[in-house]
Amino acid sequence: MNPFLFTLWFLLFPVLGQGGEPIANYKKLAFPPMSENFEKGWQDRVLADYEVINNADLKSLRVALADGSPFVRAIAAYALGVRGDTGSAEALAGLIKGDKEPIVRIRAVEALALLKSKPEALEGALKDRDPGVPFVAKLVAGQVKSNKDYSAQIRHAYATGIKREDLGRAIVGKPAPDFSALTLEDKPFHLSSVLGKKPIAIYFAAFDG
Repeated sequence: MNPFLFTLWFLLFPVLGQGGEPIANYKKLAFPPMSENFEKGWQDRVLADYEVINNADLKSLRVALADGSPFVRAIAAYALGVRGDTGSAEALAGLIKGDKEPIVRIRAVEALALLKSKPEALEGALKDRDPGVPFVAKLVAGQVKSNKDYSAQIRHAYATGIKREDLGRAIVGKPAPDFSALTLEDKPFHLSSVLGKKPIAIYFAAFDG
């Protein structure tokens, strides 16, 4: 059996909403997505990501591209790509070229690839001084040339949401909890259909931020 490749984007669970404007809530995170916070507040960050992707209005996301926090700029850039906001392409290209924070440039690269826009900016990202930016630019290069609407796939996955109580259910040394996801071929997959029956390799994007 060919290994299934998954990213956190394609986990499918019901959502729990949060009150207030999503970008404003994101700014209030007690533990922003920094390496020292890897095991602190990650549940809040995941829930906040879902809220931004699903419920933030486009105007607030565009304004957030100039926010003083690189974490806010990063999530806003990515969300605009997922939401298919081609009107923000120029601003996203500007982030790739001029933002001082690698995480923001990386998210802007991801966003433009989802929008299939500004190929010259993506080409320029291959020469970025931070190794993470050209690495991501190479990963997403195929999205620009593909006819597949990856942003629609991600929107669909996020729209199903996630519950706080479902976060952290996977524990080392214990049987993997069942979950549903979409394969790269847009087909439904349930872990229970193969667990204990045949070898399976599952890849989750571990990047948080």
